[in-house]
Amino acid sequence: METTTITKTFPLWALVSLSSAYFMVGTSSLSVIALTWQISDGLQVPPSDIAFLVTVFALAFAIAAPLTQVLFSGYARIKILCTGLGLLALALILGAASTSYEMLFVSRGLMGLSAAAISPMCSAIGAGLAPPEQQGRAMGIVFAGLTFASVLGTPISAYLGTLMSWRLVHLLLALVALSSMASILYFVKDRQAGAPISFSHLVEAMTRIRSSFTVLTTFLQMTAIFCTYALIAPFMSHKFGLPENLIALVLLAYGVNGVLGNVFAGRLSDRFGPEKVIFVTLAGLGAGFFMIWAIGPNLWLAFIAIVIWSAFGMMFHSPQQQRIANIDPERRSLLLALNAAALYLGISVGSWISNFVSVRWGYEVLPLVSLVVLSACAIIFSTSVFAMGRGKNAAGGPD
Repeated sequence: METTTITKTFPLWALVSLSSAYFMVGTSSLSVIALTWQISDGLQVPPSDIAFLVTVFALAFAIAAPLTQVLFSGYARIKILCTGLGLLALALILGAASTSYEMLFVSRGLMGLSAAAISPMCSAIGAGLAPPEQQGRAMGIVFAGLTFASVLGTPISAYLGTLMSWRLVHLLLALVALSSMASILYFVKDRQAGAPISFSHLVEAMTRIRSSFTVLTTFLQMTAIFCTYALIAPFMSHKFGLPENLIALVLLAYGVNGVLGNVFAGRLSDRFGPEKVIFVTLAGLGAGFFMIWAIGPNLWLAFIAIVIWSAFGMMFHSPQQQRIANIDPERRSLLLALNAAALYLGISVGSWISNFVSVRWGYEVLPLVSLVVLSACAIIFSTSVFAMGRGKNAAGGPD
């Protein structure tokens, strides 16, 4: 069984340092969205091709995350985490030196591989640092790094892209990644290795209904979001006439409300249970998608729709990670890795769908596609809740 390092006092600074690593993963994965126009101009590629830079990061992450758990389960979790941050910094430097779209594409793949060693370890360590009654709050703090990447990382990347080259932005991100590694080594005292994990454990987790449908819920939720978000800059420009220099404001509004949603989600999950909170988040996210699709070219209404979309979209992840962390505590890091893989696979597939749909039918229909995918997500989530309940009634018997 995986050992934990629960402390008597709430380990705030340790959790914040883990959150900073999540911040780097989120900012690195989404920075190309903020720098769409600069990279497009610098490498002479169409803006729609930037979606594929998100895709390769996410796809590399999705493949590597569970395999990392199998291949390196005997190593201390903090060593895996810090090695991932070091490789992420190296990949960002390679991206800054890219002289072609293909070279940047390769660097993005390396970023995804390194991030696969970061996110699951952050969640696994964070889940074990706090007592069960504060686990939702702890997971909320750790995952807040990803939402802060939307609030600070992505908009600041967009703003810095107007002041300096996108290459210098990549170098600054590499420096922040190294700073995150230093803070984790200082504040996080967990030096434990995870439970032994084999390929049979991986296959079991992917085939049991309780775990597989729960992870599939994450995949579909992120796919729904990125069907629109991957090309949010040209979408806002085409439908609402938003000037290019104001895209940072849209990303900031998205991120601020995403953080607020995440802050409330952890505490609500501890109080009401993660399943109830997730049901509310899916309904609210659907309302946001429908509104931004149905309204006319009114920029103020568009901002309101983005507020609803972002708040409920980010509110989903803390209770979802809490659910997954308690499906099988002995294989917590593996299940969290699969959840992280599903999250980034959803980003990858959603970004691909975004590109495919926009080329054929235009940017304006993207929120409708997101709404269709989210409907499938709600059905799968309901099935996973039923399976979880049946699993508890069977006292952990097979699905």
